[in-house]
Amino acid sequence: MTTSPPPPRRFRLIRFAQFLLILATLALSVASFVDMPRLGAEARSLSWGVAIGSGAICVSRAVLVRGERVPWALLGAGLISYGCGTIYHNVAVTGQADDIQPSLADLAWLLFYPACYVAVILLLRRRLVRLHRSVWLDAIVGLLGVAALTSGIGVAMARANPEHSAWTMTVNVIYPLADLLLVLLVVTVFGLLGWRPGRVWWLLGAGLVSFALADTLLLVLVTAGHTPSNGVLSSLWLLSVLMPALASWLRPRWQPPAKMSGWGVIAVPLVLATVALGLLVLGAAIDLPAVTVALAAATVLSALARAAFTFIEVQQLAESRVLARTDDLTGLTNRRGFIERLTRAEQHTTGPDTFALLLLDLDRFKEINDSLGHQVGDALLTQVGTRISDALRPGDLHARLGGDEFAVLLEHADADAARRVADRVLTVLADPFDVGGVTLHVGASIGAAVYPDHAQDAHTLLQRADVAMYAAKSGRTGVESYRPGADVNSLVRLDMIESLRAALGTGQLEVHYQVKVDLGSGRTDAVEALVRWRHPTRGLLGPEEFVPLAEQAGFMRMLTIEVLHTALDQCRRWHAAGLEVAVAVNLSASDLLDRGFPAQVSGMLAGFGLSPAALELEITETTLMLDRVRSATVLGELRALGIGIAVDDYGTGYSSLARLLELPVNVLKLDKSFIQRVADDSRAEAIVRSTVGLAHALDLRIVVEGVETAAAVRMLRDVGCDLAQGYFLGEPGPSELVTEQLRRQAAPAGTIDLRTAAQETATRKASSQETTTQETVTQETATQETATQETTARETTARETVTAEALARETVGLATPREASALEAARDPAADRGARHTGGRAPAREGGVRNTPVAPGSTSAGGPWR
Repeated sequence: MTTSPPPPRRFRLIRFAQFLLILATLALSVASFVDMPRLGAEARSLSWGVAIGSGAICVSRAVLVRGERVPWALLGAGLISYGCGTIYHNVAVTGQADDIQPSLADLAWLLFYPACYVAVILLLRRRLVRLHRSVWLDAIVGLLGVAALTSGIGVAMARANPEHSAWTMTVNVIYPLADLLLVLLVVTVFGLLGWRPGRVWWLLGAGLVSFALADTLLLVLVTAGHTPSNGVLSSLWLLSVLMPALASWLRPRWQPPAKMSGWGVIAVPLVLATVALGLLVLGAAIDLPAVTVALAAATVLSALARAAFTFIEVQQLAESRVLARTDDLTGLTNRRGFIERLTRAEQHTTGPDTFALLLLDLDRFKEINDSLGHQVGDALLTQVGTRISDALRPGDLHARLGGDEFAVLLEHADADAARRVADRVLTVLADPFDVGGVTLHVGASIGAAVYPDHAQDAHTLLQRADVAMYAAKSGRTGVESYRPGADVNSLVRLDMIESLRAALGTGQLEVHYQVKVDLGSGRTDAVEALVRWRHPTRGLLGPEEFVPLAEQAGFMRMLTIEVLHTALDQCRRWHAAGLEVAVAVNLSASDLLDRGFPAQVSGMLAGFGLSPAALELEITETTLMLDRVRSATVLGELRALGIGIAVDDYGTGYSSLARLLELPVNVLKLDKSFIQRVADDSRAEAIVRSTVGLAHALDLRIVVEGVETAAAVRMLRDVGCDLAQGYFLGEPGPSELVTEQLRRQAAPAGTIDLRTAAQETATRKASSQETTTQETVTQETATQETATQETTARETTARETVTAEALARETVGLATPREASALEAARDPAADRGARHTGGRAPAREGGVRNTPVAPGSTSAGGPWR
């Protein structure tokens, strides 16, 4: 069991002093009611020494504890002054013929009140969100009002009692009026704090109110000609001075700050201004002293000044209310204002009427903000907000919810109207932005949801518009409407993002490689690094399943660095083994916008002991369109280091031929969609031929990806293509398999021979039958014995077709170790039976139904990874 350490010695002394003070208060209170022989009147007169002890405890609180030192010091000083005044009165004044004459005791007593007022206001200041300056004007109104009322009553009482001077009567009238002001102040504080002020304020308020009650009771008894009861008055006075001592050392519990609002704010100035106005009216009927009239007039003027300040504060509050619902950067409505308007639209929409909500998020904005700086990002957001507003209908509400997220409320609109507005927004955002001399292209993803078709309340509608927006972002469709059931996909996406964030740097990300074959020599020239994710529960995932998530979540840069580090480390191993190949790594847009990226790549090359020629960086056309100036600068620095630069997926982006002259590239990679359509469309072959000629005319090497057949290899060789890449030449695989393939192709016999072109049809048929065979084997392992013969026949057919494919690929020198093993098994039936006995089977190509979810050619065009 854990125990708390004992409090410091000084705090234990304070607790002991409070305990003694409580005992003294109880003893003196009892003595004031009961005649105790050993405690005479002289000893009872020292009861006001409790005030001095209480004041000392309050002062010790100000000295020993940080926070609120000034108010507790003032309150303690006031109590000590009141106690000293009482002792002086008992010693020097009591027993005189006219003991109501003002003396030094009155000065000490009256000093208690201003000290108490200021202490209460300062303590209240700590509990309010903001203490308006008009509160201090309220104090002036209070002082002037009390002074006017005191002077008027004092003069009236002096006229009624000519044996006493006006000064004497005025001083004696100040006490009840000061007590009245004290009670009003306490009530005001409790009203501002919502009558839940806390333990400290309850004790302090009880003490101050008891003090005022004791003075008021004394005044009533003296005015009525009765002798005051020593017991009741003494008990009230003792209680009033004890409470501050107990309240000062209480640890206040945390409470939310209170707002300065309600009737309590104007209670004191309103009452006293009314009294002063009454004195002015009364002065017209009876003869009041000039000082009373002047003080009353000053009180009314101060109240008017306080009203003027209140008007200014209300005006500022109205402006603050507008600012609280306005985005500082763009001047649009912010999230708070948009939610309020959305809620009102929900409440006022009845019958068949509907309204739509568009949620918009900019694509790749984080890359711009991180690379070009927040100043450029803010300027871009301002321009985006202006363009979106220009595309909306009159009356539509446009808001910036935060970051690069915008929202549009379309009242009296259905799904079709929402789609039309969203299309207009995308159209106006398609044009480039000029931000400080930098040309930027920014896309957007928009999600739409309609009330009440898609949600029954505003909160759910906003959530479902967000789900639709992320569906548009992940599918790169631009605009998506909410579809029932999409919430589940959204949860899966969030789980994938968090899992990917945790996977970075833990070894779950693997790098596979695919060879690039020099069509002139038939040997491997380079390999391309392709990232895969070994998910703990979902198996091996292709880049199309997680790279878009990394882009959306903003950690694409970390993913690039990890892939680059792994690829360069493997390249170093290949060079050490005598396999001189370069490695190509894909870049993202955030890399091209980072001016420090070239130095980082140079440091990594030096760390692995590789020359810059061992690395080639591939960039898609769509990536280059983000910021032409900045990307060209970064690419120029990389090219100056000697690193190869390739434009990936050429022919599918938006760049013009002029961009090839502006960018420091040395390789073009023609998109696979062209070579795969050559057999069916003669125009595709014409595009390939012209692109090869264009690249050579610009002194660029050209790579054609997606090569799947021997006929494609022959055609590319005929047109003079430099390099080819595809499944026919080598499947993507782990470094171990690719290493064996590199060694085989490095041998003298490992060159391309097109004699196998006639076997192309049989090879493609074999690949299809191989996948079908694997599905059949999986499905029929749990069936009855009657289906076994059919399965065996299909396996026999598959082995024959695999053997045919292996023979074809072996002839061109591109057979993988797995295919070589399968071919060897076909030549040796005994070995084949042994393999089947141990559970072996013909390997499936990547993307097969049983082996891996990664499908060949499944990556969308324009993506930064394949």
